[in-house]
Amino acid sequence: MRLPAALRPAVLLCLAALGLAACASQAARTAPVEETPIYVLNLYGDENGRSDQRPPALVLSEFSTVSGMSWQSWGPGRAVGVGRLSGTWCLPRCQNHPYNATVTLSNVVPYRGDGYFTRYAVKAHLPPAERKTADLKGALPAPQDE
Repeated sequence: MRLPAALRPAVLLCLAALGLAACASQAARTAPVEETPIYVLNLYGDENGRSDQRPPALVLSEFSTVSGMSWQSWGPGRAVGVGRLSGTWCLPRCQNHPYNATVTLSNVVPYRGDGYFTRYAVKAHLPPAERKTADLKGALPAPQDE
């Protein structure tokens, strides 16, 4: 079927517009999404805390700390790392021989355009007596306006 000459420019214009719309739609799907930076408020060596990413040591609670951390993943919804767990619940023995542990950070909350992990969970092989008193899950501090 052949289009009348008077309609050809309009049809070509429509086809070009459809092509541009398809290209724009494809570009929107493949454009990188800007991710929110994710931090943890780390009290290790700083009682006021500092915004930290993939810290080598992290205070989990007033009773537990992990050190020698190696992070396998960091954000956007969780972070997972391995390190050495110690705390007041295992002193004095674990001071020189901390436990191997896997730490998972989760529950990101927004603060001034950034995200902060606010929960932690620890997996470690502990003696039964220490497992009962160890701080293996809980809340992390988050920054707040004063």
